[in-house]
Amino acid sequence: MKRLHQAAYFYMPANDERPAELIQILNCDRSYIHVPMREEDVTLDAFFVRDMTEAEIQNFGGNQTWQIFVHWDELHEDHVHYKVSGKVIKQLEQFKLKFPLSESVAA
Repeated sequence: MKRLHQAAYFYMPANDERPAELIQILNCDRSYIHVPMREEDVTLDAFFVRDMTEAEIQNFGGNQTWQIFVHWDELHEDHVHYKVSGKVIKQLEQFKLKFPLSESVAA
């Protein structure tokens, strides 16, 4: 059964060529994704799923949309912009230690 208006989150660990990434997929219809990689395709399982907000539904409709975040702050700003509830944001932030992303470092 297709789940409409669900946002799912996946973690892609860093490798020699790129930093770790959080992949958010809006209008996601499954709990896993296949990511084509140069060496070998990777299958990722969702670590968190939530209902999309009205603002997200209005902006993205029923189209599957992938968003890539390399910093937790970017994800937070996006979620505030699209009116994701504070409760959901707090639930997601509990994954910061389990799924580390490179942090912005002032030079």
